[in-house]
This record gives sequence, C-alpha cells and structure tokens, in this order.
Amino acid sequence: MIHKKVAGFQLDEVYVGTAEERAAGQKPDHSIHAGRDFTMGTNVLNDTKNYEEAIANLSAYESFSQRRERVLSNIRELRTLAENSSDDAEKRTYQDSIDMEVKVLNKLNEEEAKENKAAGMV
Repeated sequence: MIHKKVAGFQLDEVYVGTAEERAAGQKPDHSIHAGRDFTMGTNVLNDTKNYEEAIANLSAYESFSQRRERVLSNIRELRTLAENSSDDAEKRTYQDSIDMEVKVLNKLNEEEAKENKAAGMV
C-alpha cells in the first residue's frame, strides 16, 4: 500500500482503458513489434455467427493428410539423427522417439478411419 502511493501506481484502466474504451477504439491495443498486433480482450462476440467464425479461426485444424505428412517428416528427421548418433544411448533415445511417432501415426489412421466410417465413406 505504501509502495503503491510512493511509486504513484494507478489502476490498470488508466493505462489500458476499460474494456468498453478498448472495444470502442478509444485506447486501441498496439504491439511493440511491427506486424504482430494483438488484442487485450477487446473482442466482444455478440452473435452466434461471429462466435462460431471466431472459434473456427482459433482452431489450428490440419487435415489428416497434413498431420500425416508432419509425422512422417518427423520420423525421417529422427531416422537421420539416429543414423548420425554418436553412441548407443543416443540412438536408443531417437528410436524411442520414432516409436512414439509411429504410435501417433497409427492413432491418426484410426481417427481417420473412424471419421470416414461415421461419414459413410467406407
């Protein structure tokens, strides 16, 4: 409390404005990094359409093909690292990582088959 008075701290609203002020654009959010703007809770979702669109934009959905390619790329990279490893312990670690990626690939294939079956594409 004493430090607050001596240092002259003020409420956050003084610095960033209230949520209503920020939403109205009176105190807009600015990033200190060019091209990397962000918001500080000024996004007010009033209707279902905007809400669903916002949620869809937030999700980082990848198709099964994109996910499979990413996993296969990881496996290729891990195999290269395993081949170039300097000792057996390091090689075993890379092999364990490859085994985990294969499990992810199997799970991905199961998810795709399940989704295709549900959509009647089998």
